[in-house]
Amino acid sequence: MFRQIKYASGMKRVPESWKIYFLLLSVLLLVLTVVGDQYRPSPEPMNHDSDPSHNHGHSHDPAGSPVPSKPLVEAFGQAPDPKALPVDPEREHRMAIFHYNEGNKFLNKGDWKAAVENYKMALHHDRALTEVYINMSNAYLKGQQYEEAKKTLDTLKVQAPENPHLHYNLACYYSLTHQETASLKALQHSFRLGYLNRDDAHTDPDLANLRQTSEFQKWVKTL
Repeated sequence: MFRQIKYASGMKRVPESWKIYFLLLSVLLLVLTVVGDQYRPSPEPMNHDSDPSHNHGHSHDPAGSPVPSKPLVEAFGQAPDPKALPVDPEREHRMAIFHYNEGNKFLNKGDWKAAVENYKMALHHDRALTEVYINMSNAYLKGQQYEEAKKTLDTLKVQAPENPHLHYNLACYYSLTHQETASLKALQHSFRLGYLNRDDAHTDPDLANLRQTSEFQKWVKTL
């Protein structure tokens, strides 16, 4: 059995005659609420393009490939080109140096394929690093990928035609591919341009074929 809740001291009771007015007022408010709901416009269904929790700059088609989201396309008139974004040259150079050093580590371990991959990444960040072309051609020569080595050296020849290491590696390429005359000319040119480690002419295994020729033996005596 429920206890009757007493009024707190100091509060006045509501007169009995007012209760009917409260009842009528409640009914009126209920009618106004029902009528208002009928004329209130229904919200449009939310899609992922308008939901911030789903919009991260990209949406995906059913196949899963990324496509530009509608807000970006409407703002720019077309999908923004990532290549047009500003590039930090210092950061790109640091990344190139990092991959160049990683490539050298793999080359020293004899893993020429991993070395080439890192050298390619280095050139992706900075195509002006001549050292990368030199060592990448070394890696290709180690892997007996002679055509790729020649392509790499030809690319460097356009950028730095007077680089002595370029012509020394050309001498190695020509010797390994049994083009001894061209090898000797490239080696002589590298020395004229200031190639410093001249003992390599006597010890480098890549020049073994060249060292067997009489032309090399005559020339080496003049050094």
